[in-house]
Amino acid sequence: MKYAVIRKKALLISASALCLAVVGAVGFWLWKAAGSTAAASANAQGKLPIYCVQTEEKKISLGINCAWDDAQLDQWLQILQQHDATATFFVVGDWCEKYPEALKKISDAGHEIGNHSDTHPDMTKLSDDQIREELKGASQKIETITGKAPTLFRAPSGAYNDAVINTAEKLGYTCIQWNVDSIDWKGPTAEQIQERVLQKLKPGSITLFHLGKQNSLDALDGILTQAQEQGYSFVPVSQLIYKENFHLNASGKQIPDNSSDSESSASSADSQESSAQESESKE
Repeated sequence: MKYAVIRKKALLISASALCLAVVGAVGFWLWKAAGSTAAASANAQGKLPIYCVQTEEKKISLGINCAWDDAQLDQWLQILQQHDATATFFVVGDWCEKYPEALKKISDAGHEIGNHSDTHPDMTKLSDDQIREELKGASQKIETITGKAPTLFRAPSGAYNDAVINTAEKLGYTCIQWNVDSIDWKGPTAEQIQERVLQKLKPGSITLFHLGKQNSLDALDGILTQAQEQGYSFVPVSQLIYKENFHLNASGKQIPDNSSDSESSASSADSQESSAQESESKE
């Protein structure tokens, strides 16, 4: 009987030791996995497009994507003209084929045209050759209609990886994102869009709107009026960004190299609060 009790205690001790060993092993594995995940995440960030620009000048850029239709284009152009605002329209090649007169009208009004791909795919799922075909296809259509080749590229759904950025840069493009998202595709009211955009605008901001969204059109005049009252002016993206002697911080803010870099430590939420995958994935 005494032997059985001792044996039972020994078994309990052995089981406890085994449990501790298992827990230790699992804990070590989880620690290693967390470290690997963090490293993979950091590595996955890779190269970034330009989300916004560090500047003391109260300049902002209106980035308007054209992928759906040309609804109310004349009204958009009229409001922009009334406010002496020059925007950058990022157009899809397929859209150019459907609405060549609309594209010509945008260009003739003095607005900048950017490349938004040829067929609006997820660029991160394409090969380098396919990425090139998307960029070249849209560029050819834009140049045929406007007589000007685009130099700016905004990826569909804001989806970038190193391959997309490297391929675009080799073709002479500067990759552009945004730090002020109207989220007009989610269906907020014009008043909600106006309040959201005005709260987020800062010197050097780049916006995301969509042609064909009535709520953005209804909000546009109020946004431009109040922004101008705050001292802002509206310039095309190519006039906002730096062409040389700059670097990007971890949130995609373009910073001149002669800057004290006082803003480079700002939270990435400042520039990436409107994540690309959330913003345009509904197009």
